[in-house]
Amino acid sequence: MRVSALIAGAIVGLFAVSFSHAAHAQAWASFYGEADRFALGFPGDPTIEEIEWLDENAEPRSARRYSAERAGNVYTLIAVNYDDIDEAIYHPAYEHAATVYREMGEVTFDDHAQTDRIDGHQLQITLPDGRRLYLAAHYHGGRLYILDANVSARSAPPGQFQQNLQIVDNEGVRVRYTQEGERMIRTDDLQDALGGPILEGPIFEGNTDTPIAQ
Repeated sequence: MRVSALIAGAIVGLFAVSFSHAAHAQAWASFYGEADRFALGFPGDPTIEEIEWLDENAEPRSARRYSAERAGNVYTLIAVNYDDIDEAIYHPAYEHAATVYREMGEVTFDDHAQTDRIDGHQLQITLPDGRRLYLAAHYHGGRLYILDANVSARSAPPGQFQQNLQIVDNEGVRVRYTQEGERMIRTDDLQDALGGPILEGPIFEGNTDTPIAQ
């Protein structure tokens, strides 16, 4: 299936987040997308589809779409393969994703965003049918990550979906950066990693910004 220019479409280890709305609270489940190097919470096991994404040069790229639905709301992550781009951060990829989504409705929020100091963009859009669409797009190390939450007008903003994205390296260690743009690792990340850690960059104690002397 091709995602056109007009129609787009645990946290390493185990984690749980809570999602509340007017009627009841429901637990979300962690999901580790090893092939695409991310961890994210979904409302149940996501379905996975092989798709194509038209990139900033109108060229098709292989991608996977991970999506789950709850109470009529659909939560999707699209991971687009950019392995041929030898850049840790590639701005045109996520900027193009934002351009695609702006065409879908009335944009009510449009701004630069970061996750673990990895650059990206966020949009909030009112669709023609009155539903709300929340977009977050980030790029790191050969993958474009597009988070798309399509929810009813009465639903709470899906902050727990966008904010819990974790991008990991080939060893399963969460990727974070300092304000200076240097890769940083926290000891909690090493404990939760799925593989042997690569100890590059400063190491911080626990889940804090207190450095460990090296």
